[in-house]
Amino acid sequence: MKIYLLIFLLTVSAMLTNTACDTTGTKDEPEYLEFPLPVNEKISKLYDCCDKPDRVGYRNYHFAEWYPGEVYTTTQMRKLTLEPSISIPFVVDEELIEGDVMYMTKSEAENRLYTVRTKFYKESEGWLNIYDIEAKTFTTIRDSSYNISSIRIRELSDGSLLKVYYSYGNEDTGLEAGYYRLSETGPPDELLLAHSNPDGPKETINGFDLSPDGSTLLYPIQPDLVPGPAAYGGPRPELAKLNLNTGLRDTLPIQFDLQQFLWARYHPSGEKLVVSNYPRNIVGTARISVDLDSMYVVDLNTFQRRPLDTRTWDQHYTADIFPSWSPDGNYLIYSSGKVNPNSPSIGTYSIYTMDMTED
Repeated sequence: MKIYLLIFLLTVSAMLTNTACDTTGTKDEPEYLEFPLPVNEKISKLYDCCDKPDRVGYRNYHFAEWYPGEVYTTTQMRKLTLEPSISIPFVVDEELIEGDVMYMTKSEAENRLYTVRTKFYKESEGWLNIYDIEAKTFTTIRDSSYNISSIRIRELSDGSLLKVYYSYGNEDTGLEAGYYRLSETGPPDELLLAHSNPDGPKETINGFDLSPDGSTLLYPIQPDLVPGPAAYGGPRPELAKLNLNTGLRDTLPIQFDLQQFLWARYHPSGEKLVVSNYPRNIVGTARISVDLDSMYVVDLNTFQRRPLDTRTWDQHYTADIFPSWSPDGNYLIYSSGKVNPNSPSIGTYSIYTMDMTED
């Protein structure tokens, strides 16, 4: 145990002395861009974008999901193995799987990853693949004509798997935009809810989720966005839910401060959410932010929301996006990139965790 702790402390020390990721696009960085420390003492850096320049496939990490003993990342899809003997999340091994993946989620029952490819790190190409973890092979199960953004999977009480994806629709093929239940025997898939997003694939990732018991589809209602800086003007997004057993729909009584995109993830208990309210153009080749982002924990019994201070740099704003929970619900994992103080450009994203044990 002492050996592991010593290794951990030495590694953290090395990480804190690495030069920060470039947010200026130049080699001569101002001194204040170096050696960033998280603002909140509950935050730890799990995986750095730039600490190993010789790493194969070294690049951006804007999304991660945590499973027992491991984390998977995108857009560079990697498997990060966690040290099991210490309470603080700590990577002891990594495996490069694939590049150019916009979104992924794991079916633990099948030991498979379901992935959606990205187009130039910015928009979904729309095709859905399965990655067999044991065989290390990809299989396309829905081609790009399906315009798929994201998929969520839950194991139901009878042992069956509920797999739901969001499609932006396709006028050429007559495919309606909405949420579909993926058929295990091949298309057609069952349309659970017709729902159109005004921004289409520019949304980056549709931030819907399924409740832990698979009874509820939680989804964002996105208004038409006002062009330009619009953090405090224009219509607000909403979160709505569809009861998959009764078909009843309702809007959650939660107000959001920013007229931006929404991303939500259920806590493993099903009693609260982490919600990210984030601006457009935060991933991709441009990575430009004209508005601020925000992250909350929402109690589903009282609908009280508590803002989180997820900033990872004390010199300026950071773009903190796509949070989700650890399997035990004690941590959040999310991506964070520094916003240049002299322009709205965002640096390369790294993966962070936030201790929520006192929440």
